[in-house]
Amino acid sequence: MRFQRKSTVAYMFRNFGQLVYVTLPVSVLIAFFYNPSSEISLFSSLVKGEIVMENYLDLLTKSLTVLRFGKHWWVVLCAIVLLAVTMSLMVVKLDRHMRMGKMPALPVRRALGIFHFMLMYIVGWLAVTELCILVIVGICYMVRFIGNATAIVSIALGLTFGVRVFLTYMFGLLVIAFPLKYSENYRFNIAMSYSARTMSSKRLQLVGLAFLYPTARIAVMAIAYLLEPVMLDVLVYAVMLTLCLMFVPCFAFKKFYDDVGGERRDLVQIMFD
Repeated sequence: MRFQRKSTVAYMFRNFGQLVYVTLPVSVLIAFFYNPSSEISLFSSLVKGEIVMENYLDLLTKSLTVLRFGKHWWVVLCAIVLLAVTMSLMVVKLDRHMRMGKMPALPVRRALGIFHFMLMYIVGWLAVTELCILVIVGICYMVRFIGNATAIVSIALGLTFGVRVFLTYMFGLLVIAFPLKYSENYRFNIAMSYSARTMSSKRLQLVGLAFLYPTARIAVMAIAYLLEPVMLDVLVYAVMLTLCLMFVPCFAFKKFYDDVGGERRDLVQIMFD
């Protein structure tokens, strides 16, 4: 006899059917209205040599900044709210499962207890990300004296990737804040501080997590470009988001129980293969 594997991936796929229906709706919505299609168009124009000094700044602004949402900005706001609801549900489901061995289907009432913290957290990260992108576009405007639009846009895409890696690393430092907030009833600022101190010793794992999402976005862009004009980027991005939104809370609770939370009740003994 042995216990089931404790790894994040093993847990995620072991409970795939009970998690995927929670993350799939918001993943599809975000894939349609918050996808990297504008970045894909920019990358395609870059590869084809269609970017010149006369239009590079306009392309960067409309491809990378909040202007890329256009008239669908209100759908993006709805997606942010739905994302906060989704992740709140995931926190409650995983806490109940790992603490008691039972996973509720849709614990909406309990999820509403941390919804406002989750919404504030998500809005804060998105605001910082968009602000960093605006700074990158500003830098590209300041270096226009280079006189090479291809080089400037390449710099912009490289800086954007670097910013996403850095912000994902910072997110990783705070990844167990919500398990601490919900399971241990820590004040949110104390939970974030404790999470940062705990996760700072796991730098190799944080680096891997930091490259996970930005690299996945690059993969989506490459697939969409190679399959052009077949529009599969929305489908691929929806699948990627679904897996990411399942993986991150599973990773967070796995780390929480490894370092703070004690015995897991979701693990059962199974026969050796």
